[in-house]
Parts: sequence; C-alpha cells; structure tokens
Amino acid sequence: MRMNTIEFGLMTLNPLQHIYLRKIVTELQEISQLPPGKNVLEIGCGNGVGSRYIEELFQPDQFTATDLDERLVEIARRNNKGTKIKIEVGNAAKLRFADNEFDAVLGLSVIHHIPNWRDCIAELQRVIKPGGLLIIKELSIETFETPFGKISRQIVSHPYDDMFRKNELLECLKALGFSICDDRPHSIPVFLTDFYLVAKNDD
Repeated sequence: MRMNTIEFGLMTLNPLQHIYLRKIVTELQEISQLPPGKNVLEIGCGNGVGSRYIEELFQPDQFTATDLDERLVEIARRNNKGTKIKIEVGNAAKLRFADNEFDAVLGLSVIHHIPNWRDCIAELQRVIKPGGLLIIKELSIETFETPFGKISRQIVSHPYDDMFRKNELLECLKALGFSICDDRPHSIPVFLTDFYLVAKNDD
C-alpha cells in the first residue's frame, strides 16, 4: 500500500529515525542470533536507513532490499551509496526471487501495510531456505484500537479493514510451515502494541 503525504514526510524527514531504527535492528540481531555471511532480503526498506543498520549489524554476505514505492527506492539508494546493498522496487506479496533463495528475510514494520498480507507471508515462506528465518518487528490492528491508535487512524493511511490481529499472523505462519522461535513485545504501554517476532521455516 502506497504511503500518503504525511507518512512519506515522516519516513523521509524524521530526525530521530536513525536512533530508533538502529535500536530496533540491534535488538532483532540479538534476538535472532543470525550468523554473519548470510544471504538476506529486506522487505519494505523505505528510505534505506534501516538497511544501513542491517548491513552493519547483521553483516550479510549478500543483501537485497526492496520497497514498493519507487520514490523511496531512489532515496534509499542515495542513502546507501557506497555500500554493497542491492536496492530495488519490489512487491513483498509477489517477489521475483527463486524458491529457497534467502537465509533470512527482515521487515521493520512492513507487513501490516499490506492488505493481502497472507500472500506476503506465503511468498516469504517460499523464498526463505528450509531452516531460514523470518525476522520482523511488526504491529497489528490491536495497535490501532488503543487511544493513540484511534487518533493515528486520522493521520496515516493503513489497510485497517484488512489488517491482521496478532493471533491471525501467528496462525498463518504456523499453517505455512513456520515455527515461532521468539515472540516478545516492543511497546509503549497505552500507545502501541508492537512486537518482535522470529520464525523458522521448517519446510
């Protein structure tokens, strides 16, 4: 789902984004314990700030970052000039990659933007190698049922009618052959109900 003007501005102009995303990526690396030297895909890379920290902290041998928004892909390329990250336009619900291509897929608050999120999960399962990891920081519709979330509905465009509840996401992952390795909250009480999740592709 393409961002509206306010979301695009928050994504590209937020001066605190570097601090926040570095913290998120650091915690995801510590939780997942993914060894360096892997082939990694990031979905929904946005302006590429998180991608920079994924490269630094996960130390992949190969790293591809995708986003649906062509404008953000261009910004991400500029922000990561001089790195080895391959940044391209891509639809997380219809990926161009081969089966079992990646050791891990990362997403930083991306899947809740996707109306056909079940298709996205199926695609991620397809491209992750057996034994590979899905490593995400996400939020569900429960976030937008909090007082803060109800206010944010008036500001940011999300597919609220199609967004998953957390238990729906977990059930979908398990049905597609993932096992849940770690599931823990990352939240500000009353304001957000987001979470970290690491799942292994057992198929």
